[in-house]
Amino acid sequence: MAISSNASNAVIAKARAVFGHSLSAEDYILLSSKESVSDVCAYLKQTARYGAALSAVNPQTVHRGQLEAVLKRSVFDIFENFHKFDFTESKKFFEYIVMRQEIDVILSALQAIESGNSEGFITRLPMFLTKHSQTDLAAFGTARNYVEAAGLLAGTTFAKPLGELLINAAESGKLDIGKCERRLYTHYYMSILKNVEKDFRGGEKKELKRAILRSIDMQNVVMLYRYTRFFGADDSSVKDVLIPFKYRLSDEAIERLAAQKDIAKIAAELESIGYKAGGDKPDSVELLTERISLDSLRKTMRLSQSSAVVYFAFAECLGIEVNNIMTLIEGVRYGLSGSDILDMIVI
Repeated sequence: MAISSNASNAVIAKARAVFGHSLSAEDYILLSSKESVSDVCAYLKQTARYGAALSAVNPQTVHRGQLEAVLKRSVFDIFENFHKFDFTESKKFFEYIVMRQEIDVILSALQAIESGNSEGFITRLPMFLTKHSQTDLAAFGTARNYVEAAGLLAGTTFAKPLGELLINAAESGKLDIGKCERRLYTHYYMSILKNVEKDFRGGEKKELKRAILRSIDMQNVVMLYRYTRFFGADDSSVKDVLIPFKYRLSDEAIERLAAQKDIAKIAAELESIGYKAGGDKPDSVELLTERISLDSLRKTMRLSQSSAVVYFAFAECLGIEVNNIMTLIEGVRYGLSGSDILDMIVI
């Protein structure tokens, strides 16, 4: 499909302009010193990124859940607006932004069924997503068991990866959420990579696949650490819980990483295969992989001439920013010091 360079350049320019409104290190430092969620909200209302979204929110009465919902909606709105004017190959990536959100909702719904807390699920449901979703997400709040959940997924793209697991869970009374997560994200990335193979060519295809596979590598590093550190899995058994696509995370690298429990040594192992984190090394594997990702994504945002690659990197950057804000809000709520909060986020 031939796409004009003007259309591609327009997507890149718009993405970089919006990315330029990202919260700065100074913003995070000032936010970390706030004493309440209201103070955080008041500050964010003055920023270029979140000012418009929070214009109707009263900082004095806002609660954490409401603030988080508005912030997540504001980020989704960015991509919804992109979708309206984008006439390049990157336009299809909006479907994957929706799918990523659907996966988060489905996993939350399954956890709610397991805990019997459907009311809590409903209060957290992002209603803005429902008009784009092929799944009746709200109905999950009424699902009483895994058979009903499987029925709600029938006919959707999620039926194949989850159907068997849900039926088996209905019989055994126990659902492996970790296995559900792995199957859903395997399906998600497989869908993206198939689209890349079909719609892209040459250097752009290579660059896009590299960006996607790097993202998978970082998710797998986190999963590898959690399973070996907290569940005692070894390098052979942990491979069953990893997303089965790789870039630099070879079988040998997985074996070496599985043997490490110290974050500094994990950082050194990752650096040895080309994944270097700039600045001080974080004290958690989640922060380490996000730091590696953010450094690479920022470089991609500056240098890539592919609208699809820039779009993908932009989406990943915004995801990290929202995670930062959610973590910061929690830190403020629990009265952590500014320095402790800054140690918990990626700048």
